[in-house]
Amino acid sequence: MASERLYYDDAYTTRFVAHPARRGEHRGHLALELESTYFYPESGGQLADRGLLGGAIVLDVQADDEGRVWHVIDVDPASDAELPAEVDWTRRFDSMQQHTGQHILSAAFEHVAGAATISSHLGEERSSIEVQLGEISWPRVGEIEAAANRIVWEDRPIERHWVGEDELARFSLRKPPPTERRGSGGRIRIVEIPDWDVSACGGTHTRRTGEVGAIKVLRWEKVRGNLRFDFVCGARSLEDHAWRTEALVESAKRRTLKDRELLAHLEKAAAERDELRKRVDEMSERMLLSEARDRVGDPAQPVTDFAAQRSREEVRRFAIKCLEAGAPWVAIGAASPDPVVVLGRAKTLTLDLKALVPELLEEAGGKGGGSPDLVQASAVDAARAEAAWRWGVEQIPKRL
Repeated sequence: MASERLYYDDAYTTRFVAHPARRGEHRGHLALELESTYFYPESGGQLADRGLLGGAIVLDVQADDEGRVWHVIDVDPASDAELPAEVDWTRRFDSMQQHTGQHILSAAFEHVAGAATISSHLGEERSSIEVQLGEISWPRVGEIEAAANRIVWEDRPIERHWVGEDELARFSLRKPPPTERRGSGGRIRIVEIPDWDVSACGGTHTRRTGEVGAIKVLRWEKVRGNLRFDFVCGARSLEDHAWRTEALVESAKRRTLKDRELLAHLEKAAAERDELRKRVDEMSERMLLSEARDRVGDPAQPVTDFAAQRSREEVRRFAIKCLEAGAPWVAIGAASPDPVVVLGRAKTLTLDLKALVPELLEEAGGKGGGSPDLVQASAVDAARAEAAWRWGVEQIPKRL
């Protein structure tokens, strides 16, 4: 028999007397089923409640396929009689704000942009909804936020209805009941914000929209051809606004700028940085080519070099530049920052360097691979890199 879920009709009661119905286990932890409970189990994208049960800490709350609600606890309360129970109100009210806010925001996307919500997730720090939209702009998001927050500040009542499946037709549902509920014959819970949103939902909600406080969209990204929006409500929106304001004001102050000038300043600085990086890369490329030509010489000679410090990418580029300058083969390595060895040969030669890889990796103690004319191996440390490099210097001439 399914547990009686008292939070359906009263999300505000947090202290009650619990009567254990049976003991069980969930992921290696003791779990209790209660005859009736105010604890919300994780479901519908909403996080599970936390709290206390007979002195034990409620670590998680989960419902099984039969509708039983299991309260996962850290220790056995050692009593099968009445247990004092307390739901963590801070976490519960936060969930209520996020869940009610999600209803309001999803409806705002439909009212303003004609875009349906496909899925939702209420997270520990921020929540998200996936919406059937291909693209959007910040001004358009602002219109949707304004519509949502207008409903919040109008402090509309939030109504609950328990109906049978045959009564669903009289409601214009934005979110219909889950498929598995249809045909079950059971009662269905409808959550309604008058003249704004009507959804079948089993989560916890505030009594009035005003308790949501505020709704703020933080960012969005494309997923599966839709847009996923991250948002926060209530106390979370205040916390998010606080750190963003501090970051903006302090960053602008350090640069003696007005707040609204900061973005343009950062974009200009990023453009200048990119241009400088491009020039440095071009200069580095010219220097590397010049070094490669000097080392190859005329007539062209093999190049062997083990540097105390040269980046992995630069080791590889130097090896390639030497080969392009005419070197018949190269063995290039570096001790730091990433111990590495690169072996290469001219395309006019037939030696398959991939055949050397197993022994090269054994010397280096790392991982690697490559093609018949260029292979690379990372080493566990500088000493093993140098040992692998010396092995390559010795083996390539022997096998040509």
